[in-house]
Amino acid sequence: MNVPVVVRTMVSKRVAILIGILIAAIIIGSVAYIYRAGAPPTSPTPTPSPLPTSPAPPKKKVVVYASLSEMTTADPSTEFSNSIMWLPLVYETLLWYDPINNRFIPGLAYNYTVSSDRLVWTFYLRKGAVFHDGTPVNADTVKASLERTITLGQGAAYILEPVDKIEVVDEYTVRFYLKYPAPLDKILASPYGVYIFSPMVVKHAGAQNLTDPKVAEWFNKGNDAGSGPYKLVKWDPENEVVLEKFEAWWGWKEAGYSLASPNAPDVFVIKIIKDAVTQERMLRAGQIDIAQYVPPEVVEEFKRDPNYVVVVKPSFQNLILLFNTKKPPLNNTLVRKAIAHAIPYDDIVQAARMGFARVASGVVPYGMWGHFDDLRYEYNLTLAKELLAKAGYPHGIDRTLLLVYTAGDIYEQRTAELISSSLAQIGIKVEIRPMSWEEQWALAQKGWEDPNAAQDLFIFYWWPDVLSPVTYLYNMFHSESKTFNLCYYENSEFDQLVKEAYRYEGIDSRKALELYRLVQEILYRDVPGVGLWDMVEYRVAQSKIGNLENAVNPAYPTVIFAQVLDVKG
Repeated sequence: MNVPVVVRTMVSKRVAILIGILIAAIIIGSVAYIYRAGAPPTSPTPTPSPLPTSPAPPKKKVVVYASLSEMTTADPSTEFSNSIMWLPLVYETLLWYDPINNRFIPGLAYNYTVSSDRLVWTFYLRKGAVFHDGTPVNADTVKASLERTITLGQGAAYILEPVDKIEVVDEYTVRFYLKYPAPLDKILASPYGVYIFSPMVVKHAGAQNLTDPKVAEWFNKGNDAGSGPYKLVKWDPENEVVLEKFEAWWGWKEAGYSLASPNAPDVFVIKIIKDAVTQERMLRAGQIDIAQYVPPEVVEEFKRDPNYVVVVKPSFQNLILLFNTKKPPLNNTLVRKAIAHAIPYDDIVQAARMGFARVASGVVPYGMWGHFDDLRYEYNLTLAKELLAKAGYPHGIDRTLLLVYTAGDIYEQRTAELISSSLAQIGIKVEIRPMSWEEQWALAQKGWEDPNAAQDLFIFYWWPDVLSPVTYLYNMFHSESKTFNLCYYENSEFDQLVKEAYRYEGIDSRKALELYRLVQEILYRDVPGVGLWDMVEYRVAQSKIGNLENAVNPAYPTVIFAQVLDVKG
């Protein structure tokens, strides 16, 4: 049968295609066989193992403490103001003092002895203490540090006046010989003037000796030479001071040492926040951990909140009003006395501190030896007007008095406002001027040379250097004390009795108390200044800040002993 050409062609194509597919299958099969039979098998590509990594370093514990005032200087021999907040953390003294339990805590000295006549004191230094630059602490460094303070004669150097000479007995024993009996243990536990520092500061500063001004310049640039639990790593006195843990501090290693905690912060920041309301806001927002001041009316609220801890403790800090005794009309004792009787003390305690204070009686605070409870001025506007009239001002004073206080301090602000309001009722106008502490102090310093260029009324806090009435009486009222006698008061009888009282403290405390009574009666009569209130201290912190109670010590006002804190988390 004949098949059409077209059909043949289609068949041929199909056959060709089938043959092609068959050939291709044979070839692929052969290749696959060769691969399986003859080629070495290839191992599967392994998944790379992760490289070993170092564990992340533990997160540093940072605690931020808000301060109301800027810092001042950084020289441990001469600093006598707000830098108390960090000095006891960076530098050490031979002893520390706990006034609540009336006990001394070992510092660089682990023990000491006193002769029967109390004129020779021998201190035994602990071995193994080193300064932050690695230099060992020994008797030579103690002698050199304290002799620099004595030689410079600035700040709180006056507290070392009883010291006649300092002797190095051996590498770890130092002996003090006194001119007269004095409480040297309390003196050497002071928050000012008795810090021990590395002698290498001479080399660091490129100086000739320890009293070379270059040493002070080196310190005040923010360098430290201490042996304490923290190092000073940032010095920005207007904004913040940053301290970092000194791992080689001996206290971390001493079992049971009461001034050390295994959970202390690694970094302690003192941040300058010049307003109590702002400190409260930042505390609530978690931006700070401890507030130096919050408005007193919110303290009870914080007490009820489990997210915070509140510590309330007695204090030797008080608020003082000083009169410019060289500037008319305040150079008239009767005018000063009139103002003293026109101050509403009880109202101030309630309005300014919400009861976290008590009306002052004199300038030596309640609870301190040497305080007397009958030196208050009665609030009596009728008597105040009579005294003004007797002074020659029956219709009031014809010029406005300038009252200065530290800006941002709501307690001082409220106190100033109440004083101004009350004085207006007896015909005395007052301009209230808030200033930074540095500005306030600089203005007051003009008063010794030109009283008319200074303020009329000066409000500020005082706290102790040595725990004795002398710190309040000498510093603010003795004619030699030009730095803080900002009432420019001069009275030779007072000057003599103050020094005599201090000398008797180490011999006959009863006689000393009689003399302190006399000098305070002189102040009560002359009225160069008035105690306004004695503070009851409180601090508010985040609940993670443990052991805050023991980190606050009335002998060292405004200080938080960070090395004692038990920081959770």
